[in-house]
Amino acid sequence: MDYRSRWQQKRRERATRVRLIVIVALLIGATASMLFVRGVSRPAPSGYELPGSGISWVTASDDGVLITTRSGELVKLTPTLQPVQEGWAGPFTHPAGFRGRCVIAGPCVLVPCEDVRVRAVDLKFGIESWELEVGAAVPAITAYGERAYFTTAEPALYAATADGTELWRTELEAEAPAQPLVTNESVVVGTLAGSVCAYERATGKLLWRVLPEDPAPVQASPIMGPSSILVGDDGARLHSITREGELLASMQFEGLVRHAPAVNDALVIAGDSAGIIVRVNPVDMSEIWRVRLHGPLAASPVIEGGSIWCAGGRELVELSTDGEILTRRVADADTCDLTAAHRRIYWATTDGCVGAVRTEEQSR
Repeated sequence: MDYRSRWQQKRRERATRVRLIVIVALLIGATASMLFVRGVSRPAPSGYELPGSGISWVTASDDGVLITTRSGELVKLTPTLQPVQEGWAGPFTHPAGFRGRCVIAGPCVLVPCEDVRVRAVDLKFGIESWELEVGAAVPAITAYGERAYFTTAEPALYAATADGTELWRTELEAEAPAQPLVTNESVVVGTLAGSVCAYERATGKLLWRVLPEDPAPVQASPIMGPSSILVGDDGARLHSITREGELLASMQFEGLVRHAPAVNDALVIAGDSAGIIVRVNPVDMSEIWRVRLHGPLAASPVIEGGSIWCAGGRELVELSTDGEILTRRVADADTCDLTAAHRRIYWATTDGCVGAVRTEEQSR
């Protein structure tokens, strides 16, 4: 091969390398553009920063949101996560700490506390209205009409009026750490013994008890599905139970099912500690589709604005009803709660931040 031939060969090789580099650059640019346009990866929204880090819970009110923290702060904010200008001079605090999500009952906010009390805080002015002393710490409260229903670590189930008068108390076989499900007729709780029990709402009398095979602790709130009660357990199962107390079917997951599913008509979305999100067919408890998050499910999914919103690990993920990932938003710390109100998704993280995402920002 003469000199000219070698030179031509090297020239062709160099041209080939240049073309490959250009093709790879174009592919990378096209992929980045597609991700940007579709919104698959977006930064975490700005919002409100709590006084300290730790677990917090968000509750929607008619005129804003309420945030309770494990360390004992109750904060009222506007829908845009600004401190309210009237009524509340500052957060309501108590050194004993709060155990879970607050609930609104009439003119008051009921707060579950670590120091064997339920406290009621005036919703308008942020001052304590009354307190009800019970036998142990209160993990969660459900408000229903003019009454409140809650469990304690004694273990026991209580009913009280909205002004703090105890109506009845029923002993439980084991602690029920999640919010009770309250219907017109009954109060349904899941226990750490693995049972799901229903009590008469008016009297606290036991109506029925379900104990699945190989019972596992129930740490998820029961929720009413399209035609049955749905409740998860630490045996990685989601159970379907009739209103009369018959176990219909169970669905197996990979991880612990510690959060209630999201239900909207026949749309049922459940998740687990392995980060698996499943659309469940509530008729036979079969799987329609599944998606894996980048971390364990941190709160019950939310169905809002035509989308499914899930908090897992450090991410807030928006899904279509077909299971397509629409957006991902990443925070600096793990998520700990999620709720929807005021055409926004409110998202709390363990570093003390609360963000808001407008549902109109969805990317299609």
